[in-house]
Amino acid sequence: MNHRQDKGAALLFIAMTMLLLLGVVAIVIDLAGLRFDLRADRLASDLAATAGASALDPFDATGGPRQACETAKAYALLNLGEAGWDVEPNCNRIATTCDATTLPPDPPVAGTIGPYHVEIVYPVLDDDPLMSERPIDAEIDGAPCQRIGVAITRNREYTFARVMGFDQGSTEVRSVAKYGAGPGLGELVPLVLLEPYDCSALYTSGQGKVTVKHFDDTPGLIVVDSAATACSPSDPFAIDAKGTQKGWIRALPVPPQGPAPEIPGAIFSYALFQPTPSPSHAYDPSDLTDPINPADLSDPSEPAKTWFRLYPQPIGISSRVTRAPIDYRYNCKTSYPDYAGSIAIPDCTDPAGSDYIDQLVGMYGGTPTTPAGFVHVWTTYTGDANYPTGLPCDLQGSDPSPVLPAGNWYVDCPGTSGGQGFTIRNSVTFTGGDVVFEGQVRTVSGGTLVINDDGDGNPDNNPNHLMYLRDGDFIKDAQSTVILTHVMVYLANGRVDFNGGDGGLTWTAPDLPSGTAPATFQDHFDDLALWSESSERHHIGGQAGNDLEGTFFTPYAEPFELSGQGSQFQTEAQFVTRKLEVSGQAEVRMYPNPDRFTPIPLREIRLIR
Repeated sequence: MNHRQDKGAALLFIAMTMLLLLGVVAIVIDLAGLRFDLRADRLASDLAATAGASALDPFDATGGPRQACETAKAYALLNLGEAGWDVEPNCNRIATTCDATTLPPDPPVAGTIGPYHVEIVYPVLDDDPLMSERPIDAEIDGAPCQRIGVAITRNREYTFARVMGFDQGSTEVRSVAKYGAGPGLGELVPLVLLEPYDCSALYTSGQGKVTVKHFDDTPGLIVVDSAATACSPSDPFAIDAKGTQKGWIRALPVPPQGPAPEIPGAIFSYALFQPTPSPSHAYDPSDLTDPINPADLSDPSEPAKTWFRLYPQPIGISSRVTRAPIDYRYNCKTSYPDYAGSIAIPDCTDPAGSDYIDQLVGMYGGTPTTPAGFVHVWTTYTGDANYPTGLPCDLQGSDPSPVLPAGNWYVDCPGTSGGQGFTIRNSVTFTGGDVVFEGQVRTVSGGTLVINDDGDGNPDNNPNHLMYLRDGDFIKDAQSTVILTHVMVYLANGRVDFNGGDGGLTWTAPDLPSGTAPATFQDHFDDLALWSESSERHHIGGQAGNDLEGTFFTPYAEPFELSGQGSQFQTEAQFVTRKLEVSGQAEVRMYPNPDRFTPIPLREIRLIR
C-alpha cells in the first residue's frame, strides 16, 4: 500500500471514529435528559401519592377513597407542568369505602396528559407490582386500605440519539403512600379498649351512657382494638349498647362554626378491617336504628341531630393501637413481653424515654421493709400527741384524725382482702410526700383519705407525688371520701374498687406545666393517675360526682366498670383499659383534655415505596 492509500484509510478511520463518538455523545445527552425526567417525575408521583393519602383522613368529612384519588390526580397535573388532561382519570371507579375485601379497579384508574401516562391505584394490595420493591413489612406498610399508589410513565422523543437509530425512550416511576397509625404526635383519645380478640370490649348495660365529647377543634374519639374473633352467640359484639334505649355509646363531633365545617367524631374498630366474619361482630347494628334525641340536654352547643344508641357508625382502623403509647411514655424499654400472650409491642426507641415504672418498682417494691430514704413509719411514728405509741392500722370513727407532716411515709400495715391492711373510719391527711402502703387500703363509710394536701387552699400548687400499694386493693366504701391531688397510684397486684355515695372522689394525676422539664422523679409521671396490671374487675361508682383527671391505665382489667345510680359521672380522664363497662344509670362524659392525656397515634402520612 502506498502513502496515498495509507492516508485515505486513516481519514476513513477518523471519520468512523468521529461518527461513533458523536453517537455516544448523542446517547449520553438524551440519557441525561431521561435521568432528569426520572427525578422530576418521581417527585411528581411522590407528591401525588402523599397528597392522596392525606385525603384518607377519617376525621375529614369531605375525605375518603374517591377524594384521595381526586387529590392525587390534581397533584399529578400540578407537578407535571401540563395544562390539562388529554384523557382524565375517572375516580368514580374507585369504591367509596374500603375493607379487607375491597379490590382496586381492573383495569386501573388511568389517564394521559401530554407525554405522560398516569395510573392511580386504591387500595394497593400486597401483591400489587407497586409493592414489589421490597418485601412487605406489616408494621411499616399497614393494610391495603391505608395505601394509595401513583405510577407515571413518560415517553420521550430523542433529539440526538436518532443518528444512532434510537427514536424514543421512556421512564416509569412508582410511589405508594400510607395513611394510618404511626409515631406522630397522636390524637386526644379519651377511651382506648385494648382487648385483642373478645367481644364486649366496650359495652353499656342498664341505662349506662358513654359520651366522649369534643374539645375546641378536637372531636370525640374512641378506639377498640378487638378483632372480635373470639365471640359467642351469647356475646356477639365487641361494641354493644346492651341496655335499654335510654343507654348509649357516642363520640361527638365538633359543631360547625361559621364557615368551618363540622369535624366528625369517630369510633374506630379493628374488627372492621378483618376478614369475614369479624366485621359482623364489630358492633350491634341494631344500635344504629333506634334514635335517642338529644345527646346532652345540659350542652346547648351540640348540633341538632338524630342521635342513636351508637353514634357515629364505627369505622375500621387497620392496625391496633396496643398499650405501646403508654408504655413508651412511662416505661420506655428495649423489649416488652407480648400483650395478652400474642400481641407484639415494638421496642421503645425514644432517646428521651426511660423505664420510670421499672425504676419505681425497684425503689418502692420488694420485701416488707421501709423504702430507702423514708423517715416516717406509720406504726412507730410518735409525733402525734393523740397516738404516743404509734399510729394504728385500723382507725375508728371515734379516733382523732391525724394530719401528717410532709415527707415520705411508709404505712407498714400488711393484709389484703379479708385481712386488716390499712382501714380508715375517721380522716387521715398526708400533707405531702410519697406514700408506700404494705397492704390493702380501705376507707369505710364516713372515712376520708387525703393525700398531698398542704392546706393552703390551692391544690394547683401542690408538687407531684406517688402512692404505691405493695399488696392488695385500693377500696373506697360507699359514703366515704378519697382526695388525691397530683398523685399517681401504682398497684403492684391489686385493683381499684371505689363505690359511690355522698362522700365523693377527687383524683388528679401529677401535673407538670407544659414546656417544663421534670425536676423530680415524680414529675416523670405527669398526667398518669393509675397504673395497675391486675386482670381483676376495677370499679369506680358515681352518685356524688367524681373529679377525675389524667390517664387511668389498666391494660388487663376485665372490665373497668363505671357505675352509678342516676347522677352524672363527669371526667376529664383518659381510660386505656382492656374492657370498659358502664352500668346502672351511670352517665360517663369524657372530655379530650390536651393538657392531661397521653396522645394516641392514629394518623400519619408516610411514603413507603
